[in-house]
Amino acid sequence: MKRILLFLFLILACSTQVFASYISLQTSVSSKVVGDVLQVTVSAVNKGDESAYNVQAEVRVGGQKVLAERLQELEIGNTYKVSGSFNVGKIIPGQYPLIVVMHYADANMYPFSALNCQIFLYKTKDLPNDIFGAVKSTNFWKNGKLKLTLKNLADSTINAAANLITPRELTVEQVPGNIDLPAKGSKSVEFKLENFSALSGSSYQVFAISEYEKDGRHITTITPGIVKIVETQNILGISYIYLIAALVVLVLIFLAYQLGASFLKK
Repeated sequence: MKRILLFLFLILACSTQVFASYISLQTSVSSKVVGDVLQVTVSAVNKGDESAYNVQAEVRVGGQKVLAERLQELEIGNTYKVSGSFNVGKIIPGQYPLIVVMHYADANMYPFSALNCQIFLYKTKDLPNDIFGAVKSTNFWKNGKLKLTLKNLADSTINAAANLITPRELTVEQVPGNIDLPAKGSKSVEFKLENFSALSGSSYQVFAISEYEKDGRHITTITPGIVKIVETQNILGISYIYLIAALVVLVLIFLAYQLGASFLKK
């Protein structure tokens, strides 16, 4: 029994618990159209336990992209707030995507980004959407694929343009482009992704945006998904996961042997 207690003590002594600080920007976006001008307000609160640096909102509307004013430091609990406007008079009535990318860095000036994606209405009320989307979340380290499945609820074929919006840490290597969705049918497409600068253990919100036109109206479907970055580590070609599992089995066998030996001695 003493050997068991000593063994457990050594395991606990070799174990370390790390408490890492983090940055968490709680972002909200509001918008309204006045005439042919889209007015956008972005607000981000630092809910983490360390300051965020070089905080800057990037707003994308159609082919337009605007970088808002940069804040050098956003302390814990403080708010970053900016507003901007876009002329949208050249588009047809309908629903359109509004994309906001929050750029920031930690104390070591390592850059990060986070997405917010929503729909704004231009010269129309809410429109019925004939497309329903689903994204299968994925894990990878260097390269991966994200699967988007679109279902057409209409009685006729829909030709939709599909794109994937990712934070700048990830790169979309291949975009499927336009998709012909059969009436009352579905189709799946894949986006090829590359890890550009994401750290292992990170999780990212991504958005698949599907757009099409019907009866003189532009209609948008936004489908969220999650991409997790998991580093694959090996020793002599064997994954760490299998090595840890084998170690756990050996520890259990050792404990069972020691317990059995102790009972036999009694």
